[in-house]
Amino acid sequence: MTLSPHGLDGLPRASRRLQEKFRHDDAISPEITVLVMRNASPNLVEEDFRRLIPQGRHMEGWTLEQGDILKVIAGRNLATLAHAGYYYLLFSSRLSAFIYQGHATRIFRLVSAHTPTSLASPIPPPPGYMVDGMDANAAIESFALIPASQNLELRQLNSPLSPMMESLVKHRGYPSIVKREGKSPYEARLVLDGPQLSANTVRHVLHTSGKDMAVAWSGGQEIAPKISKWVPRANVNPADRDSPQATTLAAANARTEEEQMQRDYDRLQSSDFAASKQSSGSEMARRTPRLVYILGFKTEASLRSFIAFWHRREMTWRGADSGKDVEGDLPPVANVEML
Repeated sequence: MTLSPHGLDGLPRASRRLQEKFRHDDAISPEITVLVMRNASPNLVEEDFRRLIPQGRHMEGWTLEQGDILKVIAGRNLATLAHAGYYYLLFSSRLSAFIYQGHATRIFRLVSAHTPTSLASPIPPPPGYMVDGMDANAAIESFALIPASQNLELRQLNSPLSPMMESLVKHRGYPSIVKREGKSPYEARLVLDGPQLSANTVRHVLHTSGKDMAVAWSGGQEIAPKISKWVPRANVNPADRDSPQATTLAAANARTEEEQMQRDYDRLQSSDFAASKQSSGSEMARRTPRLVYILGFKTEASLRSFIAFWHRREMTWRGADSGKDVEGDLPPVANVEML
């Protein structure tokens, strides 16, 4: 899709002044700038964000060489690896982040205005229908960040960044995830609703299903993807995280990754304890989604295919372990998302 940058000449004076300020600041002290997007889909990839960049054209103050997205990082709960509902977008300069923010907002407004919401809505614009220099049909077809009915929340993080954000920028992700030994090129997070299965049982189900379907889930020579269990580190000094100062907003912004992981882990333990008061011990053991698995794939296509097939499907297969526990419960249901 090609999106024209036309229309930026009509920027309000305030936006024009901000552009000049950022251009001046970047010339004196260039720095990586971070935008955060909230309430987005949990399975977005970098290409979904890059698709909004005008390809092959020049946008004032921003060329692809200077303003391309450096990295997109999904926010995570560091105890469970669950998607936290937001993404960090890293840019090489303040100006490129500002231009992208304005351009994405402009595209979203166009998409919201021209996306049908009911039978009474106007028909979608045909291919080639131009609005403010953009192909409205192409924009609607390609915009996948959030539903048109929601509000776009895309804002810039102010400097100085918190220690954890500095770490994310430096390592292009959470070090505990991206720097761990044995990391695969493409990965997914797997948790099970219902009875909890061992890694060997999950591997057996995936191997048997792939063999029957003549599909290599891994995207490589092996049928089953690489499977490893996620175990969060929980070694922060309790005196540091339980002090009165640790509950303030300023301290929260200054947490390190290890401290944030500990807090996420503590909340997970507290929720498990609360749930145990309402359930018997055997039911608790069967149904609490305590196990978090990381699945490794060779290609993005194999990762997407795996998610499309297995997400919200029973983790069982004919000829493999059914996943039923001693209580005769139903097989567990897989929840899979990109990591």
